[in-house]
Amino acid sequence: MIAAQRPLGPVLLTAASTAIIVMSAWALSASAAFALEVLAGRWGMSRIALVWTRLRMARHHARRSELHAAQGAEPPPGLSTEGREAWLSQNGWCAARKRAAHARYPRPRDRVPLFPTALGNALVSVSTETRRKYGLDLALCWDPFVKALDAPVREELIAAATRVFARVQGLMCAAAASFWAILIPGVWPRLLWVLMCAGLVWAAHRSLRGGVEDYCRHVTDVFAIHRVRLYQALGLEPPAVVQDEVSCGVTLNAVLSRRIPAGSPPIRYQWPPVYEQLVHVASVEQGDDQPCSWHVSEAAPS
Repeated sequence: MIAAQRPLGPVLLTAASTAIIVMSAWALSASAAFALEVLAGRWGMSRIALVWTRLRMARHHARRSELHAAQGAEPPPGLSTEGREAWLSQNGWCAARKRAAHARYPRPRDRVPLFPTALGNALVSVSTETRRKYGLDLALCWDPFVKALDAPVREELIAAATRVFARVQGLMCAAAASFWAILIPGVWPRLLWVLMCAGLVWAAHRSLRGGVEDYCRHVTDVFAIHRVRLYQALGLEPPAVVQDEVSCGVTLNAVLSRRIPAGSPPIRYQWPPVYEQLVHVASVEQGDDQPCSWHVSEAAPS
């Protein structure tokens, strides 16, 4: 039909292609966050969704228990010295992989329900670990924490999140490509196309899981190094010793949520003092080619 429009054919083809690309990119960008929630386990309240959620949660409960029990494995008895060293060498790789998989689950003492997917458990493990180690609630502290970071650190954090959403969009494209099978003539070519798309979806999902795990490690490292900036930005005193970490984090949560218990002792701000004020004094008698003079004086407290 486009070829029949001789004068306007190339123009219509270019406009249609551009519209398809722009609308596809807009749809992918708009639905990436919702797709990530679905992949994390947001499946609704229907009976089928609840049954499938229960089954998947039981699977992850068993997997977390197996990973936790396998961490203290001992070499089998009867091995020689060389065999024991070889077993310990190879078991080190397996133990490291199991520790990494176990780190992406909330601990049983966190009293947080498991999610039905590995992505959901990886994402919720960051908030539970932050609350367990530092007493900070990410739902309250995340936005102020990001604003308090230096620009390079904030850009790295945004880039890590952008990579996760880009992999979500890649997974969506791989899944949507299977619908082109209806335009392919023949049964076997269609089956081959669907199988190829299934392989692409599997690879994209594995890549997404790796990207989410890298993002979780990045967020954990940023909190471990730069959490003091959150206290400084809010004017609160940071913890002086490791044992005060959780109590200071709970206090910070109460300040941000405006839910300080009645009758609690006052929480004092620790604003950085201003000791000096630099005042530029330019003498009228000095010419443009003369150096400017600077006067340093104490600033009156405001």
